[in-house]
Amino acid sequence: MMTLVASFGYWPALVLVVLLTAGCAGRLVQDEGLALIEMGNYEAGLARLEQVAQAEPRNTSLQIALATQRARVMATLLSQAERARNAGDFATARLAYERVLGLDPENARAEEGVRRLEQRRAIDDMIRYGQTALRRGDVTGAEQQVRAVFTLDPRHEGARQLQRSIEAIQARARSPYPQLRSRLERPVTLEFRDANLSAIFEVLSRTAGINFIFDKDMSPDLRASIFVRQVRIEDAIDLLLQQNQLRQKVVNDNTILVYPDSPQKLQEYQELVMRTFYLVNIDANSALNMVKTMLKTRDVFIDERLNSLTMRDTADAVRMAEMLLLAQDQANPEVILEVEVMEVARQRILDLGLQWPNTFGVINEDGLPVSILNQLRGIDGGRISISPSPQLRINAQDNDINTLASPVIRVSNKELARIHIGQRVPIVSATSVPSTQGPVITESITYLDVGLKLEVEPTIHLNDEVGIKVSLEVSNATPLEPTRQGTIPVQVDTRNATTTLRLRDGETQILAGLMRNDHGFTGNRIPGLGDIPGLGRLFGSNRDTVGKSELVLSITPRIVRNLPYRSPGDMEFTTGTENELQVETVVLPAPSVVVPAS
Repeated sequence: MMTLVASFGYWPALVLVVLLTAGCAGRLVQDEGLALIEMGNYEAGLARLEQVAQAEPRNTSLQIALATQRARVMATLLSQAERARNAGDFATARLAYERVLGLDPENARAEEGVRRLEQRRAIDDMIRYGQTALRRGDVTGAEQQVRAVFTLDPRHEGARQLQRSIEAIQARARSPYPQLRSRLERPVTLEFRDANLSAIFEVLSRTAGINFIFDKDMSPDLRASIFVRQVRIEDAIDLLLQQNQLRQKVVNDNTILVYPDSPQKLQEYQELVMRTFYLVNIDANSALNMVKTMLKTRDVFIDERLNSLTMRDTADAVRMAEMLLLAQDQANPEVILEVEVMEVARQRILDLGLQWPNTFGVINEDGLPVSILNQLRGIDGGRISISPSPQLRINAQDNDINTLASPVIRVSNKELARIHIGQRVPIVSATSVPSTQGPVITESITYLDVGLKLEVEPTIHLNDEVGIKVSLEVSNATPLEPTRQGTIPVQVDTRNATTTLRLRDGETQILAGLMRNDHGFTGNRIPGLGDIPGLGRLFGSNRDTVGKSELVLSITPRIVRNLPYRSPGDMEFTTGTENELQVETVVLPAPSVVVPAS
């Protein structure tokens, strides 16, 4: 007997020692995994954490720690890859992407990064071939390479520079308008005081070899004073014209027509250009409003079917419209949101005691049941019996529920995305309409969305940060007893959270703390006897229900496309005066020559 007691005391102690040893070993493995991750050995560290998490699948803290560390490792490797790619270290970038794919073979961001590296290698070869062809004078071959690059990357800056070089060569080969060519390629100095304008132009004509033709409505008595040093001959002519409200039109390479600056003369002499812009991202109506507002262009037509804009204006206005549309016609930024929602629910039910019957019966000597009312009336021969016998209730239940949803959604900038994972619960409502033959009951069914509902609205910033408006709701519906009219009420238990956060590209944020604790107590006891302290459980049963649930939300933004970086110099250009639009051209300085005064 003593041996039996000893054996019963030995096994619980042994089990306790084994559990403590296993817990300590699991903690050591977890600490080892975290240390390996801090040292940069991400694969081995995550393998240790997965080992511990698989050994304790119900340990919520371990599961959350594993998910957090995995997201952190992914974000770190992806950031390293992108920094290396931007710095031109493609080998390091590819190695980092391959490490991400080793941990997550379906990681869309790493797959896109590898694809871009392969594309970048092909693009670099195409740009090199195009530059070589352009140096040889093969403009057609260079154009073919540029078109091939634009097929892979429509906004590649190197291809744009090569395209501008091609356009500059083509423009020198064939100019659509006459270009003024002076015999003087050096700056000049002019010194005239209150001189006749025709005399000044005569001096310029003899010196620079330029012919001047004057409109018949221009006054011959115009006078001008000019003192300029080291200016181009074209700039000197512009200054003389501005003093007397005159304009010019280049007739050929050595002839200028001078006419008064009036609306009638502008319509008569000013050359106009017609250009069609095929828009990709900006709406044609928005482009129309921009061109009319900024350039005051009146002759504009849009084709909503082709999303194109056609305008007729001066060459400078068309060039400005091109630069404006280039800056505005950008693709809307997009982001991939990796969301994980975990609801951890635990419920413990303890049912202990004796379940006594709720009814008593009376039977006579023959064993037949006799009502209590007959006994009260004096019918003898009855005895009280209890049926059925009391039942001993010993029950303990543990319920663990883990609900995990991992949606991955791609959202455009400032667009609202909704996710609903759950059920549509039908709710029946009845309407009673009185009539001569009795009330007419009409039923109608409506549906209530319950489950997980998530709404996100991202705002993508130029510094690769994402502001996210998050609205989360988790609900469940419990139907109640129908009413007399037949309507079924539904009790909806819900938890919701709404917040706004700003994260870096690849940064993971965990929102937790949406907890709910329930404690229910029910008793089934014999009145009086069940209330005796200590002995009460012999005359009744108690049911304790303890429930606890927690909601955890993890969200990680991955920017797919952002607005391309453009330097302030690329986005700023001169536009002339209020009355005259003019794009400034850059001219290199040259040696000077002095034109003496007459």
